[in-house]
Amino acid sequence: MGASVESDEEHTKPEDEFQARVAEHGYLRAVLESFAYLPPWGGLFKKSAPFYAESYWYCMGGITFLMFIYLAISGIILAWLGPFWWLSSPVGQVIKASHYWSAQAFFFFLVLHLIRVWATGAYRGRRWVNWAIGATTLLLSLGENLFGLLARGDWESQFVSMHSNDMLFTEPFFFNLFSPANFTVDLTIHIALIPAIMFALIFAHVTLVRLQGIARPL
Repeated sequence: MGASVESDEEHTKPEDEFQARVAEHGYLRAVLESFAYLPPWGGLFKKSAPFYAESYWYCMGGITFLMFIYLAISGIILAWLGPFWWLSSPVGQVIKASHYWSAQAFFFFLVLHLIRVWATGAYRGRRWVNWAIGATTLLLSLGENLFGLLARGDWESQFVSMHSNDMLFTEPFFFNLFSPANFTVDLTIHIALIPAIMFALIFAHVTLVRLQGIARPL
């Protein structure tokens, strides 16, 4: 009898939790977040953020990371199948376009993330190291975007190449090594060199966040 009652309580527990989330966050948000409480995903979404971080403003860094993951996956596909495919195939054009707009979303959410960190004072104390890592990632992503435009192989790529040659690739001499006309160098820098450095920086950034925790707002 006792086992039966316990089984009934366990059966009704998820509904009670859902109603509690509805009361706390509203029906729409509770429905959108329901997947995080169901197996097998529940274990991946254990509550680790403090109450003051339960805001969509604190999701900007995570969304930026998701954009980076999609950029890596779509970039591998584009590099594997080559320029002729992404310029002539309808599917290739769609993936190239989604890759481009994901890059814009990456910059958008990264800037919002930096603004949130600055506005809440999350760069204070020893956290300045993580702030510097984030700022370095932003600067590298600007270079990544430039070399991605140079490697596209379309009219916009030629336009960017012409202006980049005048502004960046003349002085200092170091930039002469990266000629806009050298597709192989541009593509290698875009798909191998800068992404590897960015991945290492993002990994270090996330690791420090996990070790130091989420800073309290000002």
